Amino acid sequence: MWISLLAALTLATQAPAAAPPPPLSVLVAPPDAAGAPSHVVEFAQEHVAEQLRARGLVVVRIEDITRKLTATKRRPLLRCNRTQAACIRSLGAAGKTELVLVTELGQLLSGYRTGARIYTSADGALVTEHLIPGVSEEQLLDSLTQSLAAVLPVAQTALRGPPPAAPTPVVEAPPPPPAAVVEAKPLTPEPVPERIRPLRRWSWLPAAGGVALAGAGALLYKQAGDKYGQLDTGGTPDAPLHDADGLASSGRRAQTLSRVAFGLGAAGLVAGAVMFLLPGEETAVVQPAVTLVPGGGMVGLSGALP
Repeated sequence: MWISLLAALTLATQAPAAAPPPPLSVLVAPPDAAGAPSHVVEFAQEHVAEQLRARGLVVVRIEDITRKLTATKRRPLLRCNRTQAACIRSLGAAGKTELVLVTELGQLLSGYRTGARIYTSADGALVTEHLIPGVSEEQLLDSLTQSLAAVLPVAQTALRGPPPAAPTPVVEAPPPPPAAVVEAKPLTPEPVPERIRPLRRWSWLPAAGGVALAGAGALLYKQAGDKYGQLDTGGTPDAPLHDADGLASSGRRAQTLSRVAFGLGAAGLVAGAVMFLLPGEETAVVQPAVTLVPGGGMVGLSGALP
């Protein structure tokens, strides 16, 4: 009996511990990058791949797969709609990964719309997404890092379950509180007034008008040159000139109008630049003040009124 019990305990101590789950594998799919320059897309994709590897994921880039495929197989894989489940399943099957990550890099008037969407390769279902609008090009990589930090824990929980709970620490009796020390609060810095630039938002109107007038001036100048060429050649035997004076008058009129259009276009561009660069006015900063005096008090305002 004791021998059997001893053998069972020996086998129990020699049993291997449960192996940790393998790391998640993810395919970095072609991004949704409408309007973004190619060099920005390339840097962003490389940054995303490095961030995923730093977080312990097995990363497969779409470039590693497509360079081994023929053109007929590569084209539908790169051009499929990455919001449809069938496209996500085909990308996941090509990369042999559990997840497919699609980076958002759309360029809008207010800046880039960045973010990340994660799908499961098995059924093409969206696991989670995190999008940030109005991102400048200098903040592009930081915003992508922020989106990855938001979506990866959700994907890890969806495929591997929640992380194991940390052991409950032993709670010891707290030490006696120290003597209370009253510290002086630092002075709050005065707010810096912001400048209001009311004309900057409308500076594009004269600039756009200047561009349009410059284009019209170029067209009129070309028409004047064509008429001068007809007068210079004197026509052809098949098409002689019948009204040389009228043609010359029309050419001079087109030349004059082109000069006027060029002048007005330049004025519009200068006006738009002045409206954009014109310094603004400081906003009014008014602060209330309360003063106690013997027998009463006073309430007042300090600052500059608009």
